[in-house]
Amino acid sequence: MSQTLQIAVVGAQGLVGQALLELLAERNFPSARVFAVDAGDQAGNMVGFGNIDIEVHSLDDFDFANVGLAFFVAGGEIAREWAPQARGAGATVVDFSSAFRHADDVPLVFPPANAAALDGLEQGGLVSVPNCTVSPLAWALAPFAELGLERVTVATYQSVSGTGQAALEELATQTTALFGQREYETNVYAKRIAFNLLPQIGAVGEDGLSEEERSVVDELRKLFGQPELAVEASCVRVPMFFGHAWAVTISTQGELSVESARQRFLKAGLMLVDEPAEAGGYATPMEVAGSSTVCVSRVRRNANDSLSFWVTADNVRAGAALPCLMVAEWLIQRGHFQ
Repeated sequence: MSQTLQIAVVGAQGLVGQALLELLAERNFPSARVFAVDAGDQAGNMVGFGNIDIEVHSLDDFDFANVGLAFFVAGGEIAREWAPQARGAGATVVDFSSAFRHADDVPLVFPPANAAALDGLEQGGLVSVPNCTVSPLAWALAPFAELGLERVTVATYQSVSGTGQAALEELATQTTALFGQREYETNVYAKRIAFNLLPQIGAVGEDGLSEEERSVVDELRKLFGQPELAVEASCVRVPMFFGHAWAVTISTQGELSVESARQRFLKAGLMLVDEPAEAGGYATPMEVAGSSTVCVSRVRRNANDSLSFWVTADNVRAGAALPCLMVAEWLIQRGHFQ
């Protein structure tokens, strides 16, 4: 049945939508046809899909009865309005937005961490995919779940592409203005992002956590089925175009050596770039930008027996598009669309 499966990518012209189309082609996802769909005046434009360009269809006129699988990568507002309609037409929906992540009746899934949450999903079901900051982090934490995760402390360093196209343009124009000794504007962020660090991503709640920090806490707890897991997060916006990084420290119930941790990372499919005796023996966001690789470096044990390590990944491709596709691939493998 998968060979006759037709797919819609809603939000096809956004950063995540374009990356998802690229991955669908690169990984030879089994489908008969892929529809690029977007809202507003995007209809009629062309987007890349492998070696060809495909036309963008208007969301307002699109008939979801034509597809069995719909990826929603266009934000929460569109997902809340259109995902129920897609499901009503019989399509299974994989949604990358905050719209349904905290709903008790919607599974939040990143397969390397909790693929079992997809068991029993019916055709026309809904799956929510974590924040792009959470999925690569969860991938790095998953190898230690069987040891009993007790505490996760993480500082994230997040590029402006996590905010969208307007933020990319703002970083570029501010950088150019500063080099030219001209006045610059701040429209996307509250303060200048060029050559600066912004220690707040999203509004701050009564508990002192920003929206991004709250997402990290809540989504990790839901993914690992540990509602009381101790998670401490500090999220920082950095003046880079693409690529996020995470400085992580974990404590587990079971004993954990540096060498066993390295082996667990490799077994989980992560790339280990950890040569402490060599200058530059670690991975940086610049080196993973544009790839689907999640890299781990600087693995070390602390005096209190906790383990610290550095993670880096492309937030758009490895943090957002790839997790959506991994959910769909898992469903294909389990015969969901038969």
